[in-house]
Amino acid sequence: MAIKSPADVSLAVEGGTPVRGSENPLPQVFPRYVPESAYDNVRAVLDGGVSSNMIGRFEEAFAEATGTKYCVSIANCTAALHSLYAGLGAGPGDEIVVSPITDFGTIAGIVAQGAIPIFPDVDIRTGNVTAETIEEVLSPRTAAIVAVHFYGLLCPMEEIAALAKRKNITLVEDVCQAPLANYAGPTVSGKAGSLGDVGGFSFDAEKHLTADHGGAVTTDDEEIADRVRSFALTRGAVSHPNYGRKHETFGLNYRFGQFQAGLALAELEVLEEQNERRRQGARHLSALLAEVAGITSPYTPPGSDHIHWLYHVRLDLDQFRCSIWDFAEALLAEGLTPGAGPAPYYLVPDSHVFMQERAHVAGRSGWPWDHPLNEFAKDIEYSADMCPVAKQHVDTTIRWTWTDKHSAQDIEDMATMFAKVAEYYRV
Repeated sequence: MAIKSPADVSLAVEGGTPVRGSENPLPQVFPRYVPESAYDNVRAVLDGGVSSNMIGRFEEAFAEATGTKYCVSIANCTAALHSLYAGLGAGPGDEIVVSPITDFGTIAGIVAQGAIPIFPDVDIRTGNVTAETIEEVLSPRTAAIVAVHFYGLLCPMEEIAALAKRKNITLVEDVCQAPLANYAGPTVSGKAGSLGDVGGFSFDAEKHLTADHGGAVTTDDEEIADRVRSFALTRGAVSHPNYGRKHETFGLNYRFGQFQAGLALAELEVLEEQNERRRQGARHLSALLAEVAGITSPYTPPGSDHIHWLYHVRLDLDQFRCSIWDFAEALLAEGLTPGAGPAPYYLVPDSHVFMQERAHVAGRSGWPWDHPLNEFAKDIEYSADMCPVAKQHVDTTIRWTWTDKHSAQDIEDMATMFAKVAEYYRV
């Protein structure tokens, strides 16, 4: 199928007619589809309160959906990942290897626990880490590897899992952008969140599975699950006969809500279907964009799955007489999804100023870098220089939110926008 020519080849940003104007915008993530069963679940909570056990019902259903033994639901994704690191016992003296292209929530719990984030580089095609890039930064202090399935694209887990097993290092999946994505490798297969030792999820408003706010931790390890529950739900409390609870370890109140669980339980019923529509729509757009020189659509490695929380393209800027920001501005004027554009702030070593300045984490201290057990980290200088390929990836990538609501016409119009802008700016 060929890309349709625009009615007006003049760019909208310079006064031309946009491919999609304000009278006919592309569909957005919001409003979200709410299954009828969500209303039933909310009524059940209103009628029964805590006795509705909606949280327990959701945790059981989500563990089954992800192919794991245990699910602990948490207040939000940042809290879920923090609870996960706490459940692993991460602390001062530990290094945690983590993808450099990710959200703040992936990093926050590492630093809060007093461990030191270490950043490998990525595959330029995907923006995700690989076993090869991870192995380059491992040390005897490495306590965990965090594979972030960014964009909704699964990392090459066959090789990463083999590396973690060979080195006897805990493997964490950040699944906040890829719930129920599938992996099919020779020895590693299953749903995201079941491919390593423990997985962290997000159910925030804009994610695939939404409860407005929420998250979860999945694992097959009962001890990890118990530690996560203790840290995030009971605040480290243990009940004693003829006394009551004693807070035997430190913990926080990161509890999920019954109403949120009811919504998430209903959304889970339709998630697989929505994921498949996301895949189909993205394949359609990728096939069309293959006709546009200088634009590369997402690459999915063998065995991996991509369920597109974001759709992204990489630009060969040598083929265009404009910056990537100019290109993105022109696309927005043509009607591409609001917020579309480069995202350098996802490059953690470059955008997390508090890590560079070793400040503003715990009062006036330089926590955790000034902890005596982290003496090894005193000379780490966080910057984009740590991972030049990741820097190149974000500097040449335009991404935007994706939805299962895109029709064939919507996708064809997106392709027209890219072709129009690319031909206008082509060298």
